[in-house]
Amino acid sequence: MNFKNVFFIGGIALLTSCGSWSKQDKDKFMESCQMQKLNDSFCNCALEKALLKYNTFDEMAADEEEMAKLLYSCIEEDRKKEE
Repeated sequence: MNFKNVFFIGGIALLTSCGSWSKQDKDKFMESCQMQKLNDSFCNCALEKALLKYNTFDEMAADEEEMAKLLYSCIEEDRKKEE
């Protein structure tokens, strides 16, 4: 796992909140992703997959290993689009 992705996951973990995926949680996720200078396609992919896999923002933030796999799947999808 490269440093940028570890930092991104750590940043997401710091933004945890209670409850479910609020608009604020989604916005924080996207802001954190974009602050890492990741493209919008990747950030949207990551958010969509996180919303499908996790019931709450807290659940996602607590599952760093699976979240890393989810992020890598978005990286692979971006690579395929570029080919």
